[in-house]
Amino acid sequence: MTGTSLLKDPISKESFKKSAADYFKNMFAFDLKAGFITAVVALPLSIGFAVASGVDPSMGIYTAAVAGFLASLFGGSKFSITGPTGSMAVVVLAAMGQYGLEGLFLATVLAGLIQILLGVLKLGKIIKFMPLPLMSGFTAGLGLMIIVAQIPNALGIDIPEYDSTPEMLLLVLESLGSINPIVILMTIGTILLIRLLPRLTKNKKYLSSVPPTIVALILAVIILFVLHLEIPTVGAIPPKLPTFSLFSISLGLALNVLPFALMLVLLGTLESLLCAVVCDGMTATKHDSDRELIGQGIAKVVTPFFGGLPSTAAISRSTVNIREGAKTRASGLLHAVFLLLIMLFFGGVGAYLPYAFVAGVLFTVALPMVNLREFKVMLNYDRGSAAIFGITFILTVFTDMLLALEVGILLTMIKFMYDMAQSVQINTMEEYDSTDSTEQIRMLHDKFGEKLAIYTINGPFFFGAMNVFDQKVDVHLPNKRRVIIIRMRYVPYVDTTAVSRLNEFIENRNKENKYVLITGIRPTVKKYLLRDEKFDKHVRNKEVYLFDTTELAVKYAVNEIFPTFENK
Repeated sequence: MTGTSLLKDPISKESFKKSAADYFKNMFAFDLKAGFITAVVALPLSIGFAVASGVDPSMGIYTAAVAGFLASLFGGSKFSITGPTGSMAVVVLAAMGQYGLEGLFLATVLAGLIQILLGVLKLGKIIKFMPLPLMSGFTAGLGLMIIVAQIPNALGIDIPEYDSTPEMLLLVLESLGSINPIVILMTIGTILLIRLLPRLTKNKKYLSSVPPTIVALILAVIILFVLHLEIPTVGAIPPKLPTFSLFSISLGLALNVLPFALMLVLLGTLESLLCAVVCDGMTATKHDSDRELIGQGIAKVVTPFFGGLPSTAAISRSTVNIREGAKTRASGLLHAVFLLLIMLFFGGVGAYLPYAFVAGVLFTVALPMVNLREFKVMLNYDRGSAAIFGITFILTVFTDMLLALEVGILLTMIKFMYDMAQSVQINTMEEYDSTDSTEQIRMLHDKFGEKLAIYTINGPFFFGAMNVFDQKVDVHLPNKRRVIIIRMRYVPYVDTTAVSRLNEFIENRNKENKYVLITGIRPTVKKYLLRDEKFDKHVRNKEVYLFDTTELAVKYAVNEIFPTFENK
């Protein structure tokens, strides 16, 4: 209806009312249940990751609520649940240690803006290019760091601030005389309960859906309350809703925290899109990766202004959401509301929540991150990938996360270039099998082989392949062969170094009164070559000849070139 707003259209209103009525009749109950159970599961995890990050537990809940609501509302995966995670906790702890809370908040906002930009530019699929050895080694290192950081909470000892993992382990060894056996038992009990309860209740109709983390939490609180145990606790969580507040922003601080922001982008993008893929597999749906990046970016930009931490979609919470029957993205919105309600009415329970329980929960979350099975598989099939995994893992744990990523990326690039260079083959006609499909070319070569040399380049022709090219030229190029044919049909890519070397090769052959003919160049490669002024000049000056097929090149040599130097 022209000139009429959609909201004023009576048909649209009726349609909206019908859709709303259908939703509340058929889906709302499922989303309500899934949202509540997911919130119950997310509560101890949010508190635990806040503790692991070295911040107030309420900040973990604020993160799960604010970021969870925004990511569910704007994201591209209907069933993903967003909140603080283990990998983010390690980055938070490092950023906080160097630049404080304001530096962390600014890094989170920058990460969010970058993620939004990636989504707007439709680069959501870029994550497919991240090498597995690098990310697996980095993730395993983060998992081990979480485990190591919780050792004091698991032993019931108090240690001073530390700067590195080795220093922390040394402090733990010095404090072993003050360990608390009750705390150790509670940590072990929490781990066993979380791991074993799902197996024990697997076939029980009603008990199978009870979250083991919540059972462990309730038991820990009851034991502490009834027995009046003197062990460290999280402390009461103030019944206060998150409020908007500004923090100082400066260009200098932004530049300083940019590496942490990039790390948050990398981890957040990986986890969020991986989570979306898992949700797709469980629900037979298809997520929008670009929209998911935008939603996650919005969550990161807004959450710090409400006292929250960096966030990302979490597989554990998302699978609970799906398993409990979520039908729409409203379950994620309801999960955020329930979290705030639980904090408002039950925040005081935190006074009876032992750090031993938090340590047990984080152990169960972090252990699967240390996937050494992947390292074993890589070691059996690809020693180079295993080396990248191991070096990244060790550097992450014992040095610095930024250094680990930088070294891992550098090693990955070196390995990639080496593998590509090894894949390049430059063959002469003598090296082809007699049954090869180039039979017609072989016949021409056998007839005129004393006068021409034919080379076939297989693979990308780039700077890494120059050594192979030069060796072939030095070894196989007899001086008496006046015509050199280079077959490039199997070259998918050339770079500037290769073009420069090719120009040099043409110039040297011309100085020796030799002819260079190039055949079968792919359109994209040909366009790239002719874009180079020097190569284009060689073509225009007939210092190099281009042909569609090798047969045409050989016939041209026979009919046009051979007579010229035979008559001299």
